[in-house]
Amino acid sequence: MNTMVSNLTNTQAEVQPIKSAQLVAVFKSIVPRSFEKTFDGMPTEAINTAMKICIDGLTRDQINFGLAQVRDNGFCPDLAMFRKWCLGVVGFGTEQQRAIDSFKGRNAALANIVKWCSKKSTPITTAEREAYVRSIDLFSTLNTVKNHERASYYAYEAFKENYVDVVKEFVEQGLTQELWKRPDAIEPPVGLSSKPKLKIDQHTPEQEKWLKAKTKELMDTGLSYPSALLKAMSEIREVRSV
Repeated sequence: MNTMVSNLTNTQAEVQPIKSAQLVAVFKSIVPRSFEKTFDGMPTEAINTAMKICIDGLTRDQINFGLAQVRDNGFCPDLAMFRKWCLGVVGFGTEQQRAIDSFKGRNAALANIVKWCSKKSTPITTAEREAYVRSIDLFSTLNTVKNHERASYYAYEAFKENYVDVVKEFVEQGLTQELWKRPDAIEPPVGLSSKPKLKIDQHTPEQEKWLKAKTKELMDTGLSYPSALLKAMSEIREVRSV
């Protein structure tokens, strides 16, 4: 009888549902800085839902094994990789994840590049520099437009989108974060002519609403945020000239 009770208790413990929100909190407690980088800007509810999906079917022992790998490796994997760790595939993607973890989050990168724009002695990384170069058309207008706040919003959003792409490309190439070194020779302005290539027009509230909707529509076709924004601005400029 005691054996049956013991077996029943063990079975109940085995099937007792694991609360994904609590597991996410454990993740954050073990590797807080890495957690913020991995889930940069993602709503907590979305993280909890993703965790629930990724631990589906796993036992408590398997999840504990995965958490031990988080502790031992010292960084926060994405949740699909965490599931593999729980299942014992501990070597999968470890080096790639370390490369991802070496980079700043996009918001921290933006803050750094904004500081660099006003004080060129500020150290920046190669990824930040590359994302800035890809967004140069928008950054080049900031000192010439009337609505600086709106122009800054476009430039900063473009930078963050480009930074995510750059980090992904660097990781695929096996590169980790490193400081950008200014060339010894005088470097010509990147993508600049005597006049800024892009003019930020003044829009009515209705045109501004259309511009945002059109940009989203173009992004849904596969365009990046900067490309979609530039195309939408070009289209609205053509309409205004008719």
